[in-house]
Amino acid sequence: MFGFNKKGLALSFFFVCYLGHAQVHLSREKPNILFIAVDDLNDWVGYLGGHSDMKIQTPNIDRLASSSMIFTNAHTPSPACAPARAAILTGVHHARSGVENVHWGDGPEWRNFPGLKNVETLEQFFKNRGYKTMGAGKIYHSQAPPWTPTSQVEPDNWDFYYPSPYISHPHQIRAPKDVIYPKNVDNKGRPGGENGWWTWGPIPESDEKMADYHVVDWANYQLGQEHENPFFMAIGVWKPHDPWEVPQKYFDLYPLEDIKLPTYKNNDLEDAFDHGRRWIYKWTKENNQWEKVVQAYAAAISFSDAMVGRLLNTLENSQYAQNTIIVLWSDHGMHMGEKENIEKFTLWEDSTRVPLIISAPGVTQKGSVCHQPVSLMDIYPTLVDLIGFDIPEHLDGHSLLPQIKNPLERTIPVISSYRFSWTKKPVTGHAVRSERYRYIYYVDGGLEELYDHTTDPYEWDNIAYKKENRKIINEHRAVLLDMLPKLTWSNKIPDGYRVNKEGNLHRENQ
Repeated sequence: MFGFNKKGLALSFFFVCYLGHAQVHLSREKPNILFIAVDDLNDWVGYLGGHSDMKIQTPNIDRLASSSMIFTNAHTPSPACAPARAAILTGVHHARSGVENVHWGDGPEWRNFPGLKNVETLEQFFKNRGYKTMGAGKIYHSQAPPWTPTSQVEPDNWDFYYPSPYISHPHQIRAPKDVIYPKNVDNKGRPGGENGWWTWGPIPESDEKMADYHVVDWANYQLGQEHENPFFMAIGVWKPHDPWEVPQKYFDLYPLEDIKLPTYKNNDLEDAFDHGRRWIYKWTKENNQWEKVVQAYAAAISFSDAMVGRLLNTLENSQYAQNTIIVLWSDHGMHMGEKENIEKFTLWEDSTRVPLIISAPGVTQKGSVCHQPVSLMDIYPTLVDLIGFDIPEHLDGHSLLPQIKNPLERTIPVISSYRFSWTKKPVTGHAVRSERYRYIYYVDGGLEELYDHTTDPYEWDNIAYKKENRKIINEHRAVLLDMLPKLTWSNKIPDGYRVNKEGNLHRENQ
């Protein structure tokens, strides 16, 4: 039923004739690329309506969406910054490269992983074909503020990088300590500790004091300059990544009394995998911080949207407005209490589903929508295809040009993978998202999950162990085997669980 095909799709005669052949010195008629990455942005953006009980204000991203092609069923290759970004930018899915086994810190360590040593990255591809490559902010993984700013950017791949290829994000000021560590909560027991990473609250400063503001300022300056060759410009907006600390005016958009919690189910993991992160969710509930976390995340989303708006406004008023492809994406989603989780790092819908918007002048149609499952792995081949170059053989994604031309064109299911390190022992998991189902297989222990999105959009009922679903399970297993042919399955009930006669999975002793 499904298949995993690494080959790129053929170019249309129109694009080959119009765009011509690759040259070292490219004509300025070649389209520019504006590559916008927004960190930790889930489907709560207005145009996707991921939090149906609250209106999250993202007028600028919504404006871009209305004039572009949107993919409502787009998913990350990994629910974590480092492996997702390495996979997207190299074109090699991290389940094959080995990156999912490590959550790395400083330096360009991804080059040490199998399959990535000599690959041509996305920015390298365009630089090697005559594009001017410019970047700013978090594109590859970096230890962003308030931690020591570092970078996994490779300096030789960029003509310019702001603030530096060695420090990929400006310094970020923090909210006052008594705001982010209030006296009425258990700050010693909170995730990250009293001086840690997990904080939220308003910063009593203007937008101009925010790191992302300076990243966009640099990009806007570049959009005002003459560039001899077409450019590939990658701009990484750090928010809404935690700490959820942004200027007060964005908190004012969401009064605490108006905050609605996302739809959730108590004891949701009784028939599912325990991802090892429930302690954050429990701390948030026990300390009455859930509404404040939702408020702060929403505020950070709206701040990010304002920064994207500044960038789009400058582009629209520049000489490059009519000849620039825009791609906006986020590296992964975010739970806000669903599935007993506040953070990412899961293989459920809230962690893998992301915004993906593509605007290609003269190609995409305003307001066009694709509901087929697509992957962020498809960005690299799609950009190559849109420009008119041959698609590299090493790419695991597929060009989305057929879906851009016809949103009903079917795609194959997409794969997300992650190595869970917060469990009693490390566990590797793979999720397959088809148009109707999500199938998850946790290799260590053999636990399986299956959710039918036509009847269960919140993924509350694991139907993987019902006999009538064996055919569906095997079809989704085949997708994994196409990419990971050595993968094996354990068909026994995993330790700590039981299955009743109706085929319902239950956790023992819970």
